[in-house]
Amino acid sequence: MSNEIYQKTITKWGQRAQLEMAQEETTELSLAIRKFIRNGNDKTFDDLSNEMADVEIMTEQIKFMYPEIEEKIQEHKKFKLERLSKRVDNDSFE
Repeated sequence: MSNEIYQKTITKWGQRAQLEMAQEETTELSLAIRKFIRNGNDKTFDDLSNEMADVEIMTEQIKFMYPEIEEKIQEHKKFKLERLSKRVDNDSFE
C-alpha cells in the first residue's frame, strides 16, 4: 500500500519536491530531538516520535525513487556499525 501512495505522491509533486520535503522533515526531527533533550516530557517525546515517523516515510520515498540506493545504504551501514563497534570496544572515537 505504501508504494502506491509513494508513486502517487511523486507523480503529483515530483522527485525534487519530495527530496526537499525530506530535507524539511529531517530539520524538524533535529529540532524535536533538541527539544526532547532540553525538556524530556510526554509532549516532547510524542513530538519526537511524530517527526521520526515523518522522516521514515520520506526515507522510504527516497528508496522508492532510487531503488539502487538500498545497496549503498547497506554498505555504509555495515562500515559504520563496524566502526562503532570498534569505538565502543576501544573507548575511542577515532
